[in-house]
Amino acid sequence: MSSWTTFDEPPEFDVGDRVVTTGPVGPVWRRVGSGSPGVVVARTADRLIAVRFDTGRVEHVHPARLRFDGE
Repeated sequence: MSSWTTFDEPPEFDVGDRVVTTGPVGPVWRRVGSGSPGVVVARTADRLIAVRFDTGRVEHVHPARLRFDGE
C-alpha cells in the first residue's frame, strides 16, 4: 500500500490562474479586501498560494480564501 501525502493531490490553483479573494487576506495594517483580483504566481511548500494582486502586492493565501475569477 502506498502512502499518500497532501502533496500527492493535484493542485487546486496553477501558476497563471486568475483568482479573487473570498474574504480579506493579509496583515491588518495592509489587508487586501474581499473580492480583490489577482494572479497566482507560485505555490509554497506549506500549500499556500502566492498571489500578485492587481494593486501590485504579493500575499501568501490559503487556497480556501480564493476562488477562480469569473465564478
